[in-house]
Amino acid sequence: MAKLSPPNHLSGSVLAGWMGLSKWQTAYEVIETARNAEAGIEPAPLDSLAADVGTVAEPVILAHGLRLLGLDPDRMFNYHQDGQLAAKKHKDLELYYSDDGLYQVEQPVTIYSNESQGIYVMNQAGQVELDGLVILESKFTAMSKKPDDPPLYRGPIQLQAGMMCHQAKYGILFTCYFGRQLTAHIFELHDKTVQRITEEVSRFEQHMSDGTWPDPVTVDEMVQHFREEAESEIELDPDLVDSALSIDDANQAIKDNQAMKDLHSQSLMAAMGNHSKARVIDPETGVEYKVSWPFRKTRSKPAEHCPSCNHELKAAVPESEARQKTVTVRKVKK
Repeated sequence: MAKLSPPNHLSGSVLAGWMGLSKWQTAYEVIETARNAEAGIEPAPLDSLAADVGTVAEPVILAHGLRLLGLDPDRMFNYHQDGQLAAKKHKDLELYYSDDGLYQVEQPVTIYSNESQGIYVMNQAGQVELDGLVILESKFTAMSKKPDDPPLYRGPIQLQAGMMCHQAKYGILFTCYFGRQLTAHIFELHDKTVQRITEEVSRFEQHMSDGTWPDPVTVDEMVQHFREEAESEIELDPDLVDSALSIDDANQAIKDNQAMKDLHSQSLMAAMGNHSKARVIDPETGVEYKVSWPFRKTRSKPAEHCPSCNHELKAAVPESEARQKTVTVRKVKK
């Protein structure tokens, strides 16, 4: 669902970024967006094919996911306020949640983990009895399914925020992979996560009130935090010599490894000659390595002419073929 939460407070969709759990958004970006919103600065529109596809596919994912669990999609609904779709505010915190869907379970329903069907109950028992209001989240991803899915930034933290705002005990995350595979992860309200979210909301609101920023903890956040150049040279604490030395050693190691890679690439290239594929087997271990040194072909392009005077703007490019400058080595898994 489109974001309905006020942009100057934390919502389920940005919470993972503020908590330092997202690979797509930093805490600095979250609070900067909130401050810009208060200043009347609109964020740049999100131009993401994956996000747009996810929005369009959302009702389909939710319907298929509910049927996977034996629940009726026609009973799904969304939160409204004054007759309009709205974000639900937490009763005590400045925390908001825009739901993808809500489901009221009238009679208790027991769900069991079934990996072959893509159903995962996220507790030790492997089963859960759903009752009352259930929060629904839909995610579409072009990433391949991994054993440790779902990552915290792709739904779980959002669901916990939704359960907190709606005072619900259960949430279900439906994830669609490439439109070919669907999984359902059923979560219960998690006390330690609730406590952490409560603390993070308080910390965010304090920074917003004080006009301060969180301490930067990543390289990206350092870059965002220290933006104004001071040209005068300063002397750093001697304790930082180890850091300077480690970077210098790492740079030298990169150079040494590149030199080693170049040397052994030359040996493989000389042995392969005009062959683009080869294999080599370790006589002691029997491990096989595939070696590739391909040719790259460039298609021909016709000349480009001025549509008015037919003057040649760009000369025609003939088809060409060139050898790649690097070899690729791949260990064959048994």
